Amino acid sequence: MTWVIAVSNQKGGVGKTTSVVNLASALALRHGLRVLAVDMDPQGHLALSLGIDAGEPSRTITAALLGVHDLGQVVREVGLIRGLYVAPSNESLAAAEDRIARQPGREAVLATVLEPELPKYDVVLVDTPPSLGVLTFNALYASTHILVPVQPRLYSIEGLRRLYQIIHLMSKRLGRKVEILGHFLTMVDNRYRVTREVRSDLRARLGEGLLKTEIPMSVKAEEGHFHRIPLIVYAPDTEAARAYEALAGEVLSRLRGEVIRGESLESGVGLDGGEH
Repeated sequence: MTWVIAVSNQKGGVGKTTSVVNLASALALRHGLRVLAVDMDPQGHLALSLGIDAGEPSRTITAALLGVHDLGQVVREVGLIRGLYVAPSNESLAAAEDRIARQPGREAVLATVLEPELPKYDVVLVDTPPSLGVLTFNALYASTHILVPVQPRLYSIEGLRRLYQIIHLMSKRLGRKVEILGHFLTMVDNRYRVTREVRSDLRARLGEGLLKTEIPMSVKAEEGHFHRIPLIVYAPDTEAARAYEALAGEVLSRLRGEVIRGESLESGVGLDGGEH
């Protein structure tokens, strides 16, 4: 079985792309897995951060979603890390969003193009845009699990409500149930009182739904983006790089059922605001 994990949070600036880049790199480099990173964000930063220029629309995920090419024809191998591959994106995806929305079975377009490629990989990580439109919905529908990065700031809980509502509606109306693998804190700076308060609040609300691993603030991570090198390769001895390696281990433990995962984190924690 291939695990397909959407990294999603409707709030922007929480470190989704950085997390996908480094989690995918750690799973391939440290655990020897074959990993595909799929960019469903029209900003296209995922491939760039892995040292790959998306180029023409015909060489991106847009071409696969529109049926121009098979997904395998747009996937690129990441030269820096053996076993890591990426399906890049660029601004053409934003222009194609309306066309994707008009396709029959629009919520399942990504799932359909992914299906024949899944046997090639152990894990697929999907980067999502900071919105809950048709692109994010496709990512959630195609996934077996959802991983939620959360920045420790006031009102961070508010950004999760709509995500939970979408998951609930997808299960109720389309019969597609996706497990929330967990939430993890990003851009953590323990010098601030609000960090401790948000952590405590999330732990009280989510319990085991909040992963133990936290990703600290890191200037080196930004430097790695600039140089198009994942942090765990660019600065492997930094606290943030070690945290992403720990996150990869914790994610694998949960996927393999070695910890209590909680199959309905969106229920019963006072977050979703929807009917049950």
